[in-house]
Amino acid sequence: MRPIARLVFPEVMGYDTQSFAFSIHYQANTDNSIRPHTDASAVTLNINLNLPGEEFTGSTVDFLNSGTGKMKGLTFKPGSAMLHRGNVIHAAQPITSGQRTNFVFWLFGNQGQLPPQDIKSTQIDAQQRWTQPTSAIDNYAPF
Repeated sequence: MRPIARLVFPEVMGYDTQSFAFSIHYQANTDNSIRPHTDASAVTLNINLNLPGEEFTGSTVDFLNSGTGKMKGLTFKPGSAMLHRGNVIHAAQPITSGQRTNFVFWLFGNQGQLPPQDIKSTQIDAQQRWTQPTSAIDNYAPF
């Protein structure tokens, strides 16, 4: 994930030395939505683990468009993935039928450091994208 995150969001380089992953399972008629929030990550990869045919309704993922101030809902189809900066406000709407299981993977800096909000995007070359962090895993858990 690190090289892809650096390709799309090169400004996260240096804030991507650590990782944390978890899964979320949504079912109708349960605590099945997540209110607007940001992640404790520089970059988030969210993968829908449902197989084709494991359908559900509802459960859109809404992202805040900072330019308009409005939320934009995206359908999260089985087998699809979303990659976004952790500081983007987003929410999950209630699932109304079926089930949805997601794998979420976060990248962040040592001891939970995140890029500043106003960090400028810089271009990095392929060698920099594929550079491995030299710091050890620090056992910091973002929550």
